[in-house]
Amino acid sequence: MFARSGWSLPAYTRQRKKFHLQQARHDEEQKKIRYLHQLEIDKTENELVALRNEKLQAEIDFKNTELASSAMHLVQKGELLAKMKATLTQLMKVLDNDKAITELKRMIKVLSEDDKKDKDWENFAQHFDKVNSDFVGRLKEKHATISPNELKLCAYLRMNLSTKEIAQLMNISIRGVEISRYRLRKKLGIATEVSLFDYFIGLE
Repeated sequence: MFARSGWSLPAYTRQRKKFHLQQARHDEEQKKIRYLHQLEIDKTENELVALRNEKLQAEIDFKNTELASSAMHLVQKGELLAKMKATLTQLMKVLDNDKAITELKRMIKVLSEDDKKDKDWENFAQHFDKVNSDFVGRLKEKHATISPNELKLCAYLRMNLSTKEIAQLMNISIRGVEISRYRLRKKLGIATEVSLFDYFIGLE
């Protein structure tokens, strides 16, 4: 058969080997092309993921800046109210007019009302939760017995605010913040070597 077709057995074998070798090279080239193509796809996907992450981080940074600004606004407002109450209290001491003193007492009472403060807290908490992935909700879920005031303290500690700033926001003394922080740590069962800030960061 090989003789009639002009092929000898050795020639046919060599040609077949050559064909298989060419096929193997072709398959290897195709494999390299697919690999390089996949690398390009992966690189593009990684770049897109990086861009998305950068955008998300930029949004979080912006929201955190807004949140800090909101907290500082509450602090400043609290400081202003405290100064106004102190001024009115001093004024009462030097007045000799019962009607004026009664009016000043009424004004101090209005300044001390908690309704507006609670509304401020609600607005702040909503903004805070948007930035911090429902932190308040997750905290309440993990610690069902936590009180509203303790939730406020946790949020302010999560923001890493100073004791003085927290005292102003919660309308208590610096010593009061320290006591509240100690009681909170004990209630939540947080070890003394773990900072409250680190614990709350770990809840995310």
